[in-house]
Amino acid sequence: MTKPIIIVSITEKEHSKILEEAKMMKQANVAVVEWRVDFAEITGITKLAQIAGKLKEILQDTPLLFTYRSIKEGGQGQFSPENIYALLHYIISQKQIDMIDIEFNLPQKICNLLIDYAKQSQIITILSLHDFTKTPELKILEKQFEEMSKFNTTIIKIATMANSGEDVLNLMVATRKFTDQSSQKVITMAMGKLGAISRLAGSITNSSYTFASFHKASAPGQLSYQRTKEFLDLFSV
Repeated sequence: MTKPIIIVSITEKEHSKILEEAKMMKQANVAVVEWRVDFAEITGITKLAQIAGKLKEILQDTPLLFTYRSIKEGGQGQFSPENIYALLHYIISQKQIDMIDIEFNLPQKICNLLIDYAKQSQIITILSLHDFTKTPELKILEKQFEEMSKFNTTIIKIATMANSGEDVLNLMVATRKFTDQSSQKVITMAMGKLGAISRLAGSITNSSYTFASFHKASAPGQLSYQRTKEFLDLFSV
């Protein structure tokens, strides 16, 4: 069983602080850095691409994940699907990132176009689905995995809100069932305090990555980078 790789998110708003945090993450030997672009108080696709380029200069061989999280998926982003497509397509074209998040709830045509273009550019794709209010029942989770697996994405990500212990177990069971039958990598987590264990159980569920905070959490129940490292060392086989 493989220990999940920790992704740490940059959620700063200002240009200078975004770059400063990336430098600290590089010094801390973070495995993967996610830039949550929807938090940034920066306008213009070209400007965002320039910052992505500066981040990559700082991070060098550390993979950079580019994420624009919409309000519907629990983020800050207010772009229309068409504008999200324009942003992500341009960022892919600049080849300054290593991984990109594409929301499953975007129109299917947009998802397919972005996934195909990213793959042509040798960029890892994460097709993501978030529910910040609940965790669906087990059968629905299994159906979500099935539907998302029809896309040619590198990784499937499902994050749900845990309102009970059963929610946490259902997500972990659905994850393990899917990964036992598929070669596609997955990232899953039950959000909130109840779901914290799911962020650390990747070696059991076969969730390939987990998310942690550096200074500010980007999702409910997210643990700090240092604590996540310590717990993974303890729980992983």
